[in-house]
Amino acid sequence: MFRKTFTAAAAMVLALGLFCGSAFAKAEIKLSNQFPPSHHVSKGLIVFAEKVAEHSKGELTVKIFDSAQLFKDTEIVEALQDALIEVGLVPVNKWSGMIPAADVFEMPFVFKDLESPKKFLAAGADKILDEEFQKKGVKNLFWVDYGYIQFFNNKHPLKNPEDFKGLTMRTFSSGDAETLRALGAAPTVMSSSEMYMALQRGTVDGATTGMPAAVSRKVHEVQKYMTMANYTTAQFVVQGNLDWWNGLSAELKEAVTKAGHDAEEWIRGAIAQSENDAEKVIRDAGVEIYSPTAEEREAFVKATESVRKTFAEKTGEVGQTLIEMAITASK
Repeated sequence: MFRKTFTAAAAMVLALGLFCGSAFAKAEIKLSNQFPPSHHVSKGLIVFAEKVAEHSKGELTVKIFDSAQLFKDTEIVEALQDALIEVGLVPVNKWSGMIPAADVFEMPFVFKDLESPKKFLAAGADKILDEEFQKKGVKNLFWVDYGYIQFFNNKHPLKNPEDFKGLTMRTFSSGDAETLRALGAAPTVMSSSEMYMALQRGTVDGATTGMPAAVSRKVHEVQKYMTMANYTTAQFVVQGNLDWWNGLSAELKEAVTKAGHDAEEWIRGAIAQSENDAEKVIRDAGVEIYSPTAEEREAFVKATESVRKTFAEKTGEVGQTLIEMAITASK
């Protein structure tokens, strides 16, 4: 059963409020965000809120709940489906299992650079994935690029696949867990809000996360090594309950969509600077950062070939199309 983060009474208030008529929906949109306010994604959500108010001429306002106040990243999908909240920031990997094709973002060494996800979505992947999500009761409002994911650990530098053997590592999804497993580590899926404590206590030896998130979550305070592998990108998406979305007027849908585009571009513009700033903080904290050579990177690619092959086999035509789009976007 779905484990809620607040009382049943509070959940009922949210659910009733969501469907008590269009007048309420036009007054306020509740947006669940698991990142702390300092993260650049959280700042991008503020841009979204400001633009919603602007484009709707005040008919819609957005109230953001940061730091998983309402729902953890492991809970937000079901919260949206169950209409416990109107809108939420969702790690795409949390749809893993329900929408296997969504794992395309986590395929190791598929996306080449920070521009690749944008090109991929613009090429038609956006429409394909939105259709899949709507079958599950949610509507994509806008995409949130995140940057690349790195390897952190407390034991030794991770220079090749052999270095992962014997390590227990926090991972953010089942898809990413397959990559760690292929490299020889023992993965454990864990919410980002629980990561710091697990690393501090030594429950896990290391973790996979992006550099800005590592700084926001203070991972650099409890880890000794980082490998800058740029091996995958964790994509996020801001989604709304589909019934809530369908209850909006055409004008308000347009206002929300336009605000989403504004926020999407703002976040993309902030990624590179956020990555550079985070890297400096991590280095200054004394974390040893290792960048694999071309030969070492190729060894990682070969070690994770089974992950990409399995994805292609289990996702069928949709997954095959998405993989081809991703490869093309990275050329």
